[in-house]
Amino acid sequence: MRKTTLLAALVAALAASTSALAQSASVSWGCSADYRVAGSVTLSIPAADVGRPGFVALVAERGEDLAFLDPSGQWVVSRMPFAHEYRQFNSLPPSFTFGFCSPEPYIDEHGNQNGFICSMTSGFSAGTILHASWGALTPEIEARANDREISMVAANERLISLGREPRTFDRQRFIEAAVLRDARKVNPIVVGTVPFINCTPPDTGGGS
Repeated sequence: MRKTTLLAALVAALAASTSALAQSASVSWGCSADYRVAGSVTLSIPAADVGRPGFVALVAERGEDLAFLDPSGQWVVSRMPFAHEYRQFNSLPPSFTFGFCSPEPYIDEHGNQNGFICSMTSGFSAGTILHASWGALTPEIEARANDREISMVAANERLISLGREPRTFDRQRFIEAAVLRDARKVNPIVVGTVPFINCTPPDTGGGS
């Protein structure tokens, strides 16, 4: 799926879900001990999904640009995460807190951008919209997987009776796609926008 199409689907889902789930996430900002802009987002998982296998995600959107926070706390830019890049759980907790810094493009000595570094100000990322979401293996998804498997068995019996090759049903892939679809289209919450914060330490002189 193209990035713009994915973004359009994400924004449409946010419009439908934000009012109902506005209290499910909170954000705080401050300065770290080394004078870097630090943010924290706490996502509350609905009780019906707590304890189920699933994942959580924090996505940043600015215009048509997307980035996501990987499990190590680093921002990955220009795309949405693949399934294995989400913060995954065998049992979803009641809440999860994402800790992150405000990224600033790193320009090397040749003038080329070479990744991102944590910044003392949020000037580059100010105005970026943050979205938090989760995906869970719900009973509804399991039921849909069961129904699809049953229908595939019946269809394959007919194919075999006609001397044709049966089709393969990948149950795990079906479930992963359904959980991912909920996370991208049903569950996203707008956390807020990145404010301008200046953590640059004061100039205390230092001359002799």
